[in-house]
Amino acid sequence: MTKLLSIVMALIAYISGFFSFLFPMTESYNLYSDVRYGYEERQVMDIYVPDIAYDRPENGCILFIHGGSWSNGDKREMASRCIEMTEKGYITATMNYTLYSEDNASDFTVDVMLDEIGMALRELKSFSEERELNVKKAALSGFSSGGHISLLYSYTRVKEAPLELVFTANMVAPADLSYEVWGELCPVIVSGLSGKNVTSYAARTGKADDIIASVSPVNYVSSECIPSLFAYGGKDPVVSVKNYNSIKSAFEKTEARYDFYLYPNSIHTLLNDPEVHEQYQAKLLEYCKTYFGH
Repeated sequence: MTKLLSIVMALIAYISGFFSFLFPMTESYNLYSDVRYGYEERQVMDIYVPDIAYDRPENGCILFIHGGSWSNGDKREMASRCIEMTEKGYITATMNYTLYSEDNASDFTVDVMLDEIGMALRELKSFSEERELNVKKAALSGFSSGGHISLLYSYTRVKEAPLELVFTANMVAPADLSYEVWGELCPVIVSGLSGKNVTSYAARTGKADDIIASVSPVNYVSSECIPSLFAYGGKDPVVSVKNYNSIKSAFEKTEARYDFYLYPNSIHTLLNDPEVHEQYQAKLLEYCKTYFGH
């Protein structure tokens, strides 16, 4: 995307540790830092393994994906989320991935990021086999732009995932990139993600609808979607509540499993509704127990 997008959205990039722990610590764990899943500089991940995982015949893993406008951010921003769930007994991981920049604009598309999610899942599988952790199932969880690519992968590449994807849980994810939802940021974002030049005129008049739909998770919602958990801020000036309305409406027309939590008093960081956040966290644990089986 352009400098405008970076300036507007990087200001609200996810801040490490803004979520407080809502449950007491129960499990000690080991952290494996900068595990390489590819040869490029940013193709590294951190993996958190609770001691109890070695005692189970089979494990699930949550892969957390950081935000930052598709052009900023780092895996360390999701460390608190990883630790929180690892202390509940779950293997977790967080990954860096290739970011959009002016230097790579000519050959960048969202597929680069989606390919890397697949590579990271493949490495998690190998990591698990080497340590006899027997990870068979995985879930994707992203924040902001990380939620966007988490949803896109979950809905468009689930059948080719190296590990069985059993649910996705995302916070303030850009779900509908249409002009009606994003206004003049729509052509900027969609151009960067699609690798195609989308003008403001084309976005406004519907001439770019196919391109916009191709990078909008809402376009892929169907009864075949894996179980999906969402959180949105009612006063979010960045990923507006229109995203919540759009994808919630799409899911209501399906038979897929979904759960939505609207934080009515919160902006992008979701800090002003602790009671709602506690409900979201409880639901996330329910998803883990139901779909991981432990």
